[in-house]
Amino acid sequence: MSTARPAEPVRLADVLKGPGYLKTLLLSGLVGIPVSLVAFWFLAGIHELQHALWSSLPHAFGRSSAPGGGRCRCCSYPASWSG
Repeated sequence: MSTARPAEPVRLADVLKGPGYLKTLLLSGLVGIPVSLVAFWFLAGIHELQHALWSSLPHAFGRSSAPGGGRCRCCSYPASWSG
């Protein structure tokens, strides 16, 4: 008994090769790249703001170091990496 299952992959291949799918894929790339860049720079800005808040601000108020020694856990590297 033969079933109609082989026609479904052919139909899917036609959809994937069609102009509508390619336009959607291009639009997704054109929207996704700028959105990911904005998200990256937002996180980089938040990171710098945290450094300013926890490192620079305590020095401005006369503290010798920020709580926890003023070291950022995300930026500290093992001593073996410094050479």
